[in-house]
Amino acid sequence: MKIFILFCLVTLTACSQRQIYDSVQTNNRNECERLSGVQRKECLGRLAPDYQTYERQRKELLEAQ
Repeated sequence: MKIFILFCLVTLTACSQRQIYDSVQTNNRNECERLSGVQRKECLGRLAPDYQTYERQRKELLEAQ
């Protein structure tokens, strides 16, 4: 499934970066929701931050190089 998502990311150039990010995050969240108990909680805790936080962190890392 993840390979399919990566393929879609590469081929769907009309989508904005935010739309792609949100789509991947939604898929990851749905995968976590399939789990139960502690596994679900841990999975949800590993999800990436919201797009604004992600973008800020990404820019900070690029500037530090």
